[in-house]
Amino acid sequence: MLFYGADWIVKGGSQLARYFGLSTIVIGLTVVAFGTSLPELVVSLAASLEGSTTIAVGNVIGSNIANVGLVLGLSSLVFPLTMKFTQVKIDLGIYMIVCLLFTYFCMDGEIIRMEGLILFACIIAYTWFAIIHSTNKKDTEIGQINPNVPLSKSILLVMFGILLLSFGANIFITGAIDIARYFGVSEIVIGMTIVALGTSLPELATSIIAAFRKESAISIGNIIGSNLFNLLSVIGLVSIISPLETPVEIIHFEIPYMIVYGLILIPIGLMPQPIHRGTAIFLLLGYGVFIFQMF
Repeated sequence: MLFYGADWIVKGGSQLARYFGLSTIVIGLTVVAFGTSLPELVVSLAASLEGSTTIAVGNVIGSNIANVGLVLGLSSLVFPLTMKFTQVKIDLGIYMIVCLLFTYFCMDGEIIRMEGLILFACIIAYTWFAIIHSTNKKDTEIGQINPNVPLSKSILLVMFGILLLSFGANIFITGAIDIARYFGVSEIVIGMTIVALGTSLPELATSIIAAFRKESAISIGNIIGSNLFNLLSVIGLVSIISPLETPVEIIHFEIPYMIVYGLILIPIGLMPQPIHRGTAIFLLLGYGVFIFQMF
């Protein structure tokens, strides 16, 4: 499910970019990012409704760390990705501001409905901004429209790809949570590690498939866009439905780790050459250290 879902999203997403004259980085930042963030949304909503709000918060923070450390790391090992800083500098800047806003909301131990509304309003504004300003991100990856692929097929590929990714991740998560609870692992740790890994599998599958297909822009856009959607859309929507408890201790380690992994993307983007495999290994080791510290 993860493999074919990711493959269809990459095929359909890149073709949609060409149909509408958008760069693949914008499709990655919006359509693909939203699709691969659906498992985070579904799992966080379910956890919140069951009263496990710390799983929801841990899931988002852990997923954002996994997206950079694990997803970007493994994708760059498969095929050195090209990250053009000029294309993503505004999006990275927005992401860092959102991280600080999220941290501020967490400081009193709860994200209330009004704060959730602010976050959700931000994702609507960001999506509009990304599409309206897509002309500034045009690149040589847009290519030519394939006349043999109708628009309806591209849309269906993305839609069914998203469904497959969601089902595949959900199956993984259900089993993983049951195993973790059997061994007495705390909910915040379950959320930060096992659930976060499971809900990041769509991003991982999509980015690796995109790397194989040499669609670097979709891979990079997917990672940055998913992180933004996780904080704004997932946390925003879930906290509107039910205020989220945020353990104070996450401000001292987990949230700073997420922010540092966001800042790491700036020097990586400034490098003139594709992401080196040594950098990819460094990202993976950093993610390994995070998981070790959690347990």
